[in-house]
Amino acid sequence: MNSQIIFGVVGGLGLFLLGMKIMSEGLQKIAGKSLRKILEFLTKNTLMGVFVGTVVTAIVQSSSATTVMLIGFIQAGLMTLKQSIGVIYGANIGTTVTAQIIAFKIHKYALPAIGIGVFLNFFFPKRNWKNLGEVILGFGLLFFGLQVMTNVFGPLKSNPEFQQLFVTFGRSPILAVIAGAVLTMIVQSSSATTGIILVLAGVGLIDFKIGFVLILGTNIGTTITAQIAALNANITAKRTAWAHTLFNVIGSAYMLLLLKVKVGDKPVFLYLVDLVTPGNVWAGQNLERHLANTHTVFNVFNCLVFLPLTGVLVFVVTNIVRGHVEVIEHGVKHLDKRMIVTPEIAIGQAKKEITRMGCFAKEMFEIAFKSIFDEKDSDRKKKFERIKRREEVVNDLEKEISSFLISIDQQSITEEQSRTTAGYLHLIHDIERIGDISENIMDLVNLKTEEKVSFTDMAQKELRTLYGHVIDAIDKSLLAFEKWDKNTALQALEVEGKVDAIEQKYRDNHIERLNNGKCNPTAGIIFLDILSNMERSGDHANNIARKILDINAFG
Repeated sequence: MNSQIIFGVVGGLGLFLLGMKIMSEGLQKIAGKSLRKILEFLTKNTLMGVFVGTVVTAIVQSSSATTVMLIGFIQAGLMTLKQSIGVIYGANIGTTVTAQIIAFKIHKYALPAIGIGVFLNFFFPKRNWKNLGEVILGFGLLFFGLQVMTNVFGPLKSNPEFQQLFVTFGRSPILAVIAGAVLTMIVQSSSATTGIILVLAGVGLIDFKIGFVLILGTNIGTTITAQIAALNANITAKRTAWAHTLFNVIGSAYMLLLLKVKVGDKPVFLYLVDLVTPGNVWAGQNLERHLANTHTVFNVFNCLVFLPLTGVLVFVVTNIVRGHVEVIEHGVKHLDKRMIVTPEIAIGQAKKEITRMGCFAKEMFEIAFKSIFDEKDSDRKKKFERIKRREEVVNDLEKEISSFLISIDQQSITEEQSRTTAGYLHLIHDIERIGDISENIMDLVNLKTEEKVSFTDMAQKELRTLYGHVIDAIDKSLLAFEKWDKNTALQALEVEGKVDAIEQKYRDNHIERLNNGKCNPTAGIIFLDILSNMERSGDHANNIARKILDINAFG
C-alpha cells in the first residue's frame, strides 16, 4: 500500500469524523434542552424508551451523545436501569440513520454544502443560523471525506492483495466481524466504520454478505468504546455499558448463525432484505442501499428480540457488576398543586418539602467536609459526583417550592399565612446557599489536590473542630424548622455565635503559623477559604433559625 493510499484514507476518514462531530454538535445546539426533556419525560416504559432513543440519536447523529445523557439521568434517579436499556435499543436503531443518508450517494453536493455552511456560520450573527451553518458544514465535510476515500479505494479493486483479503472474509465471517470491530475501536465511531464499508461496497471491493458481516463487527466494536468510557465510572454506568455490550454481541452472534440458514444459495436474512430493496444486489446493483437497509433491519429486529427479555438483561448486568447504586429521587414528593386552594394544607406540604430539601443540603455539606481528608483521587471524585447529584435536586426543589409558595400567596390567605409563606421563601434561599457553599468547598479541595499541598496536623484539627460546631448549627436550625420549636432555634443561634468566634481565632492562628514558616502559603490560602465557607454556612443556619423565631413571634 503506497503513501498516496494511506494519506487518502487517513485524510478522508479525518474529514468524515470532523464532519460527523460538527454536524452532531450543530444538531444538538439546535435541539437545545428539549432533547434532555424528551429523555426525561418520555421514558416511562421500555417501549417508549426505544422510540425516544431512536429519535434522539437520529437527531444528534451520535449514539455516544445519547448514552452520555442517559447515564446522567440514571445517576440522578430520573429513570431506572430497565428504562435506560430501552433507550439503548433505540440508540442502536437511530445510529443507522447515518448509513441511510450515506446510501443516497449525494457526494456531488459536498462542496456546495461546505460553502453554504461556512457562509451561514461566518456571516450570520443569529445563533440559529450559525447552528444551521454548522449542520450543513458538517454534512458537507462528511460527504467530502467519503468522496476522498472512494477515489482512493476505487483502484484497489484490481489489487490482488485486497482481493485475497476479502476472499478470506467470505470464507471466514468471524474474521470479518473481528475486522469490523477492531476498525471501529481504532476510529472510535461505528458510523465512520459503516461509512468506510459502504465506500468499499460502492467501488466493488466487497459483496453483500461480507459487507453485512463487517457491519455486525462495527456493532460489537462500538460497545468496546462504551466499556472503556465506563472503566472509571460508577456502577450504573458500568451496568449500562454491559447492557449495550450484551445487546450487540448476542445480536451479532445469532445473526451470524442465521446466515447459515439459506433460501437457495442466499442467506435468508439477506434474501428478505433484498425483497424490500430496489435493485438486484446479487448482480452488484444498489449495494450501498442494501447494506444500509440490513443495518437498520438488523437493529430493529434485534430490538424486537430483546424487548421481552429486558428484565432478564437487567438481572444479568446487575449480577455482572455487583454493588449498591445510590439513587436520588428528583422532583417534589409532597407538593400537590390541587391543594393550593386550601392554603393551610398547602403550607404544610411546603414545610415537608423544605425539610426534605434541607436534608439534601446538609448531606452536601457533610460530604464536602469529608472530602478534605481524602487521599485517593477516586474517593474525591465519588464524593464530587454525590454532591453534584444533590445540587441538581436542591436547585430543582428551590424552583418548585418557590413557585408553589407564590401560588399560595395569590390565594385569599390570612396575614399569618402570608408571613409564613414569605418566611419560607427566605428559608429555602438559605438552604440552597448551604448547598452552593458545599460545592465551593469541594472546588477548594480539588484545587488543593492540583497544587499538591497539604494541611498541617493543627490546621486539620481546627477544621474538624469548626466543622463540628457548624454542622451542629445546621442540624439544630433544620430540626427547629421541622419541629417548629423556638427553643431549638435559640440553641442553633447560640451555637452559631461560637462559630464566628472560633473562625476568627483559627484565622489568627493560621496567620501566626504563616509568619513562623510552619505553613505552605498556597495551602494557607486554601485553608482560609475553607474556613470562610464553613463560617458562611453557619451564617445561613443562623438566618434559618432567626426566620423561624420571627414567624413564631407572631404565631
